[in-house]
Amino acid sequence: PLDKWLRFLIVVILVMGIFFRFANLENKVYWIDEGYTSLRISGYTESEFIQELGDGQIKEIKDLQKYQHINAEKSVFDTVKGLALEEPQLAPLYFVAARFWVQLFGDSIAVTRSLSAVFSVLALPCMYWLCLELFESSLTAWLAVAILAVSPFQIVYAQEARPYSLFIMIILLSSAALLRGMRLKTNSSWAIYAVTLAVGFYAHLLFAMVAIGHGIYVVILERFRFNKTVIGYFLASIAGLIALSPWTIVFLKNSNNAGDKTSWQSLRRPLSELIKNWVLNINNQFVDVGFYWDLPRPYLISTLPVILIILITIAYSFYLLLTKTEMRVWLFVVTLIGVTLVFFVSADLIKGGLRSANARYMIPCYLGMQISVAYLFTKVQVTTQLQKLWRVALVALLSMGIASCCLYVSAEHWWNKDRSVINLSIVPTVNSASKPLIITDFSVYNVDKIGNLLGMSHQIDPKTKLLLMSPKNVQIPVNFNEVFLYSISPELKTQIAKSNQYKIQTIYGKNDEIILGKIVNK
Repeated sequence: PLDKWLRFLIVVILVMGIFFRFANLENKVYWIDEGYTSLRISGYTESEFIQELGDGQIKEIKDLQKYQHINAEKSVFDTVKGLALEEPQLAPLYFVAARFWVQLFGDSIAVTRSLSAVFSVLALPCMYWLCLELFESSLTAWLAVAILAVSPFQIVYAQEARPYSLFIMIILLSSAALLRGMRLKTNSSWAIYAVTLAVGFYAHLLFAMVAIGHGIYVVILERFRFNKTVIGYFLASIAGLIALSPWTIVFLKNSNNAGDKTSWQSLRRPLSELIKNWVLNINNQFVDVGFYWDLPRPYLISTLPVILIILITIAYSFYLLLTKTEMRVWLFVVTLIGVTLVFFVSADLIKGGLRSANARYMIPCYLGMQISVAYLFTKVQVTTQLQKLWRVALVALLSMGIASCCLYVSAEHWWNKDRSVINLSIVPTVNSASKPLIITDFSVYNVDKIGNLLGMSHQIDPKTKLLLMSPKNVQIPVNFNEVFLYSISPELKTQIAKSNQYKIQTIYGKNDEIILGKIVNK
C-alpha cells in the first residue's frame, strides 16, 4: 500500500498535470504544422489554397481563414482525401477525430489544441495499466504516472494540434494490451490487442516501430517456439496489418507527394550537433527551460550539472532494470526503446539526417526511459536506509518537472515551434499599421511559408490585405499606407530592387533572406 504522504503527493501531481495540459491553450503561436492541421481539418487541400491565392487578386485575411475552419462545402471525407493526396505519411485517425471534435465544440485555437490535451490525459491511466502489467506493482505504476503527468515533454505535445499525444496514448495502451494478452492467452485478450494495433497504425505510421518491438519481445521471450502465445500474437498482428492495408496502398501510391515536407530528414549535420540534440531531448523529459541557445551563457553552464544528474539517473535506472528484474520485464523496455533507437540513429549516422534529433520521432524511447526511472524510485524506496534520500530525490525530480511546466504554460513560444517564432514579431508589426498590405510569392515552393501564412491568419488584423505576386509581373499597389514583404523569393527581391521608384527596407532578416521587409519610396 502507498504511504499517506505519497498518495497525497500523487493526487497533487495528477491535478497539476491535468491543469498544465489545458492551461493557456491559445497562448502560443499557431505554428507551421498546426496551420496544416487546420487546413486538413477544413477539408481543403494545399493545392486549392495556392490556386486561389495565386490568381493575382488582392485577398483579405478571411480568404486565408477559409482554409482554417470547417464549413458545409467540405466533409470528413475531404479531410482524408487531402491527406491521402498530399501528406500520405500522416495517418488519418487524429485528423478525422479532430474534424469531429471541432464540429462539436468549435474550431478556435484552444478547442483545436484541446483534443491533444484530452489524449494526453488518457495516456495517464494507460501508463498505470502498462506498468501494473509489467511490474505487478502499484507503487511503480503510480510513480510512472506521476513522472508522465508533469513531464515537460508531455505537456509540450499535449498542447499542440498534432497527432503526438494520440501516438503516446496508443503506444502505452497497445503495450499494456500485449502484456495482458500474453498473461491471459485468451482469444478476447488478443482481439483487444489486435484492435489497439489497428488504432496505432492509423494514429501514426511510426507505430510500426513499436509493433516490431512487440514482435521481437514475444518471439525472444517465448524462446522462438511456435506456441499458443506466439500464434495469438501473430494472428493479432495480421489482423492489424490487414486493417492498415488500405492506407498502405495510399502511402505507396502517393508517397512521392510528401517529398518537400520531409526533405529536412536528409539534411546532413555534424555528429556533435546530433549528440547535443539527443542529450537535450532526453533532458526535456524531466527538465525543460525552452530555448537553450537563447539563455545567457552562465545560466547554460549552471544547468549542465542538472543535465548530467538526469543522464546518470537514467543510466543507473537501466542498470538496475537489467540486473534486478526478470527477463520478462527488462526485455520489454529494451525492445520498446531499441527498435526506434537503432533504426533512426543508424539512419542518421549512415545516410545523414536529423530523424533521431527530432524529439517527436523518438517518443517510444522516452516512454521507456520514464518507465525505467519509475522502477529506479520503486527499487530505492524499499531500501529502508535510503528512505529519506528517496523522498528528497523524488520530490526534486517532480519539482523540476512542475517548474518547467510553469515556464512553458506562461510562455508565448517554445522549442517545438521554433520555425514560427518570428511570427510573434511579425504580427504586432503588421497589426500596428493603419492600412497594410502583405506581399509574398510562391515562385519557389516553401512549406514553411505556406504554413506560417495559415498560422498567422489567426492573429493578423482583418484589415490587412494579402497579395501573392509573381516575380514576372511586379506592380506595387499604391492605395496602401504600408506595404510589407513576407519571406519573398530572391527572384522577387531582385525584380523589386530593379525599380527606380521603390527600395526594400529589411525589418527582420536572416543572412540574405528577407523574412519581413517594407517597401519605401526612394
